[in-house]
Amino acid sequence: MTGEQDLVRWNQVAQVYACAVGGSDDSFYRRLAPFLHQQFGDVTDLRVLDLGCGHGWLSALLHQAGAHVVGIDGSTVLLDIARSRHRGIDFQAHDLTGGLPSPPRTYDRIVSHLVLMDLPDLDRLLADVATALDPDGVFVFSILHPCFFDQAPVLDPDTGAWHRHVRGYLEHEQREIASFGGHTHYHRPLSWYVERLAACGLAVTGLHEPATLPAHRRPVAQWSDYERWFATLPTMIAVACRPLRPRPRHQA
Repeated sequence: MTGEQDLVRWNQVAQVYACAVGGSDDSFYRRLAPFLHQQFGDVTDLRVLDLGCGHGWLSALLHQAGAHVVGIDGSTVLLDIARSRHRGIDFQAHDLTGGLPSPPRTYDRIVSHLVLMDLPDLDRLLADVATALDPDGVFVFSILHPCFFDQAPVLDPDTGAWHRHVRGYLEHEQREIASFGGHTHYHRPLSWYVERLAACGLAVTGLHEPATLPAHRRPVAQWSDYERWFATLPTMIAVACRPLRPRPRHQA
């Protein structure tokens, strides 16, 4: 499947997706938020890029925190929703498989939340992110955890214990995901991401594997046995990156 075909599908499911995903109470954002705040710090007056902003809810949260936000996404329908809901944010339509739009801009912070695993090609985009990031900047991205996402849960009939059946990990795969009306997921092992980042001049400086949370906030005492077990597995991972700096020469 090409990037254009993926965008057609995202436009088709945009309304369903925008009603189901996002906001400060979203389960995935509740997992990301502590790490994002730790890595980004105070964003007041900082230039922030929301990469794959969708219908703009994360851009809006960053804007409310005082950042100057640019949101970029390939889905024109999702961006129409973003513009109708969130005024005062620069939302731009661009196919991210072709990298970032020209002319290039510089950003203090770049975030991409649950986007990269849904893009068929990342080489140009990651190279452009490295170029666009300020030397003191931070790039934080999250993806569905390639070790545990989309691996079927299995209940052992003898022990009554849950586990996840890992049917494959190292091979790159293209998977069809039924949620939100259907979209394509591109499975890549974590080592691939780290190698590509390093090749672009970005060093991994933080790693966050949060517990999987129920979709709705409830006290832990009200969680089911399955939810308690599920919380022991991270189905999402977040990564913080900073530009690699040349080491200073040894002074004799």
